[in-house]
Amino acid sequence: MTEMYKDLTKLIKEHNHIFIMAHKNIDLDGLGSAICLYTIIKSFKKDCYVMLNEHEKNTSIVKALANLKETNITIDFVSHTNYASYVASDSMVIVLDTHKRNMVECPTLLDRVNDIVVMDHHVKSGDTIDHTVLSYVQANLSSMNELMVGYLRYLNKEVDATIATIMLAGIEIDTNAFNIKTSITTYEAAAILARMGADNIVKQELLQENKEVYIKRQQLILNSFHYGDNFEICVLDDHIYERKDLALVSETLLKFEDVEASFTIGKTGPYKVGISARSLGRVNVEKYMALLGGGGHFTDAAVQLIETDVEQVKELLLNTIKEGGKQ
Repeated sequence: MTEMYKDLTKLIKEHNHIFIMAHKNIDLDGLGSAICLYTIIKSFKKDCYVMLNEHEKNTSIVKALANLKETNITIDFVSHTNYASYVASDSMVIVLDTHKRNMVECPTLLDRVNDIVVMDHHVKSGDTIDHTVLSYVQANLSSMNELMVGYLRYLNKEVDATIATIMLAGIEIDTNAFNIKTSITTYEAAAILARMGADNIVKQELLQENKEVYIKRQQLILNSFHYGDNFEICVLDDHIYERKDLALVSETLLKFEDVEASFTIGKTGPYKVGISARSLGRVNVEKYMALLGGGGHFTDAAVQLIETDVEQVKELLLNTIKEGGKQ
């Protein structure tokens, strides 16, 4: 990893205009790692921009952005509509928290810039971004925030307490409160962020949710069913949910006895159905999501399917689990 940090630093110093871009529907791991890297790049006196969709933001992201504003932390955000005016001949794009072209926030940005860096912690799958000047994909990492803490240590730099708090919240989400994908390095990263001033109270506020939404999710869980020896599946109703909601249901299902892996199916858009998959660590849920065109991590994966409905996706998932188990 030290060699990768060395190569990344060299590339940053060679470019004067750098874009940071995570995946669509950015989460706290994507945002935390992006603004951390932004801070690092700005310390090298480089122009830097973070790609952020103007409309699709979940409640945690909205609160995180408000915290940045309240603590007078300025981040140069750009969107689909205005990024082109900042592209220069010596621009570079750093993609965080995904390595798949179809999942990045703005795929057209990749076509306008020659030098692309990819950094991810998900299992490699199809539609990988190619023609990169640096690619680092390590599925054994808990999160991109863990990787960025390592980069801060390598450079002997720190971030503002507000950014450290967002990063810590991102690690907590990606590890399901340090229950999955957690190593000694993950705990060390959390401790380092705490020493930088990460506020546990503010972190909990970022992760708080609406009471009615929480109660409804518990009611939806009542409709989950056991499948096979150790799978739990929950099919949500016809309402549209945030991807985060699906993930939270799957994480809750893992708390049940005799459950090694969980899958939650729900609408994430008018013509889109998502599956969020979670595992305690013995079942590779990424394998099943990859068969459906998605991807992720051994214990944390997902897929988004279009022009379908939840019942069709349910049958597709059951067949995939059945066939996948034979491989």
